[in-house]
Amino acid sequence: MKIIRSLESIQNEFRNGSSLTLGNFDGIHVGHQTLLLRTVEKAKELGIPSVVVTYYPNPSVVLGKKPNFKYLSSEREKEELIRGFGIDYLLVLDFTLELSKMTAEDFLENIMIQTLNAKHIVIGYNHFFGAERRGDFTLLNSNKSKYDYAVELREAVLKKDSKISSSLIRGFLDKGEMEEAKILLGRNYHITGTVIEGAKRGRTIGFPTANLQVPSDKLLPSVGVYACFVKLDGKDHQGMVNIGFNPTFDGLGLHVEVNLFDFDGNLYGKEIELEMVKKIRDEQKFDGMEALKAQLTIDKETSLQILQF
Repeated sequence: MKIIRSLESIQNEFRNGSSLTLGNFDGIHVGHQTLLLRTVEKAKELGIPSVVVTYYPNPSVVLGKKPNFKYLSSEREKEELIRGFGIDYLLVLDFTLELSKMTAEDFLENIMIQTLNAKHIVIGYNHFFGAERRGDFTLLNSNKSKYDYAVELREAVLKKDSKISSSLIRGFLDKGEMEEAKILLGRNYHITGTVIEGAKRGRTIGFPTANLQVPSDKLLPSVGVYACFVKLDGKDHQGMVNIGFNPTFDGLGLHVEVNLFDFDGNLYGKEIELEMVKKIRDEQKFDGMEALKAQLTIDKETSLQILQF
């Protein structure tokens, strides 16, 4: 998959046309996946490249609607997820105030037609583009003869009678309901971070932890202890992770600390990926190190039972 971050860098890739879809695609949930799969399907059918058009930063951040917006998937995570669906090109538009003022008609003509030569467009039921969010299926459908393309609308995907959406997933993560989030994502929720130096208290009680530095705009599940799989240097491990404020000690700052059950070595500076499986318990304050150690022993056994299925 080729990633394009500048319209000026596009040469003759789309001289024969393209099959494209567009959206924010935060989280690449099951609903998004239907758009990606259909776009690839039509690209193969027509013998043209498949293209995903997305934006960064999220428009709500630039427009001041949600200045503290947290992403379900980082840009890199989103790129890798989209790559997994066989997309040929990913166009990441730098969302600026200037772009927000572009009319839907200009966006269609200048970007989708003149630049990407769209021959087939797939759009989700709740995606809008252009100033005042005027770009939608209705506008695309009314211009298809003018620009000689086909367009199709993908309706909401339902799970348990609810429309799958990034907002619904955020609600589950805020409550630590990882199994519910997994149903909507089609996979376990992932957190990627770099191991940095921590307080090193865990090793003194037999539970050494890797302290993760996670991007500040990544959405974390509610504080507590979770069973998780850990990907390190291409290998999978089992573990448990605590997301919280360490109330037994200083209680300052939010930390993400993971204990790998089957690993002993130096992790500093390494990037690891957590696959969050299930919340075991809320964070709690203990009377001392022995009480904490006793609970961590129970947490490990609980995690092992969860992760073996």
